[in-house]
Amino acid sequence: MRLNRSTPVCEWMNQFLYSPVYFICLGMLTLFCNVLGWEAYVYPVIILTGIYICLFARDMLPIFPIFACGYISPSLSNNPGLEEDSIFSLSGAGIVLWSLLVLLAVSLVYRLVTDPDFGGKKFLHKRRSLLPGMLVLAITYAISGLTSGQWSEYGLRNLLFSFIQLVAVAGLYFLLSGAVKWELAPREYLPWTAICVGYILVAEMLNIYAAKEVIVNGAISRVEIATGWGHYNSIGALLTIIIPLSFLLTGKRYGGFAYLSALLFYVILLFTCSRGSILFGTVIFTLSYILSLVHSRNARRQIWMHIGVLALLIFAVARCWEPIQQLFSDFQTEGLESPERITNYREGMKQFLKFPVFGGSFYPVDYWPYAWATADTFSMLFPPRWHNTLVQLLATGGVVCLAGYLFHRVQTIRLFVKDFSTEKLFLGLSVLALLLTSIVDCHFFNVGPVLTYSAVLAFAEFQMNKPEKLQ
Repeated sequence: MRLNRSTPVCEWMNQFLYSPVYFICLGMLTLFCNVLGWEAYVYPVIILTGIYICLFARDMLPIFPIFACGYISPSLSNNPGLEEDSIFSLSGAGIVLWSLLVLLAVSLVYRLVTDPDFGGKKFLHKRRSLLPGMLVLAITYAISGLTSGQWSEYGLRNLLFSFIQLVAVAGLYFLLSGAVKWELAPREYLPWTAICVGYILVAEMLNIYAAKEVIVNGAISRVEIATGWGHYNSIGALLTIIIPLSFLLTGKRYGGFAYLSALLFYVILLFTCSRGSILFGTVIFTLSYILSLVHSRNARRQIWMHIGVLALLIFAVARCWEPIQQLFSDFQTEGLESPERITNYREGMKQFLKFPVFGGSFYPVDYWPYAWATADTFSMLFPPRWHNTLVQLLATGGVVCLAGYLFHRVQTIRLFVKDFSTEKLFLGLSVLALLLTSIVDCHFFNVGPVLTYSAVLAFAEFQMNKPEKLQ
């Protein structure tokens, strides 16, 4: 059965789904979930929107913002790692949610099989340069711990977690690469998605500061900075990842808005008190800012705005220096040292030396790093991680896993070097942000950041492969 996608309603919906208004609506729905805890009411609306996109939209591009916003939507009361009876459990409203997700999956498969423009063999035969590396990486994940004796107890869970990692790394890349009409896709779609996510994070941070006792005796207590999908490190890393994507708009019509948005995201990043994210976020913000000035005439024409904003910030910091020092006093006292992470790294390397070829699997052998999750159904599937990409790869899958990762990384580097463009470089900085923050945390093995990473790689290969100098 062929669906009619050229009706006036479909045309109107296409205009909506590819416009900034779509992001505003999606952002508001996301905040209704995170701030008000309305997941049971909002998730069906969002999933039904996804089903409509799968069946009637021009292509699958509008599904990306749903994934990007969906990851940061859970409220603290529905955190799946802390609450056994959250909206994501197979009870109550969760049954309705999972039923709708099944319908979404069926709708997606139907579209990919039947669409005359990109479905069927066209979708499967689409050339994807990064796919071999992603599959090799997934295989090394799947066989991790092969000789460690862990498979009798954790083999099935290790395979399942490896599959989740494959979906995170390759899922959106595989879908968007073959199911988007890239010649029609707005070049502003990725930065608008990033800015949408950024403002959602700003609102969530404001809510955290307003609803919880984050400031104690004039100082920020960062342990209170947590929401339904992550805490200060997760929020800080995601802000760092989306900052360079926001700068993509600086050479276009909304350049001033993009600059102010990126600056706001950086300021909010500081208030996460995530040390690694602040360190690497400062580097990424600076590089993105310099790049935008070098390659955009519009940015240089707005130089007085840049000078004015900088002067205002310097004046505000100078006037409020003592309260600011007090506010970040605990953060300054801790410095960059992290004894717990050093212990993790040492124990992770011990596991690697014990099983150097295939590692010990995603589930640790002798020493279990700290795990924030307390819900058994969540922690049984999502193992604790080693808070460093290199240590994680070696402890999990040994030299085999490291080799698979390096193959994938070589392919991504080749992608960004080939057909080089300024826009591609901004996307490369976003990827670099994920890799840098993953030096001190486990973000490359968290689903949300890697979903964004997967989509960014698709945009880099199929939309940003032609040089388009910023104006």
